[in-house]
Amino acid sequence: MNWLKKFMVMVDKTNIFLGKINVGLIMLAVTVITFEVVARYVFGMPTNWGHELMTLLFAASYVLAGGYAHYHRAHVRVDVLYSRCAPRGKAILDCISSVFFFLFAGVMFYTSWTFYWSSQNMYGGGTLFGADIIGEVSLTDWAPPLYPIKFMMPLGAAMLLLQGVVWLIRDLKLAFTGEEWAK
Repeated sequence: MNWLKKFMVMVDKTNIFLGKINVGLIMLAVTVITFEVVARYVFGMPTNWGHELMTLLFAASYVLAGGYAHYHRAHVRVDVLYSRCAPRGKAILDCISSVFFFLFAGVMFYTSWTFYWSSQNMYGGGTLFGADIIGEVSLTDWAPPLYPIKFMMPLGAAMLLLQGVVWLIRDLKLAFTGEEWAK
């Protein structure tokens, strides 16, 4: 059981770490969009990279937040029955509904991995020091590589799946023994 506890702690800590990284991503995106707004409306000199960078940063933040939100059990749920249940009843309902969660998260991982992998392997016309670089790049003048941001999608889905496994383990213990597994 010691390895299981280590696995659960590792997943929890990784999702907490990604949640803290998200704070930095959001702060950076807000800074970039503030700069863009000031450059555009105060100085009349808009940039061609500001809006795109802000969009890419918010995209990465959005997909990486799933595991962190699930760690805190912050996702939306239908509380018609759930809110009236005791902790053990809630754990049983969570075990039953986890089938739908794993179906959603599994499909999300599979499709986002396919989306990322096709982006990683396409030739986007990028060069570095005269050498061709494989991977999709944006079609703007700035032309940042898109595959690193697209990699955040399967990473976020994997962390959401792993956090779901951790919560399922905790819920199964509570459902069968009546004892909670501490975070």
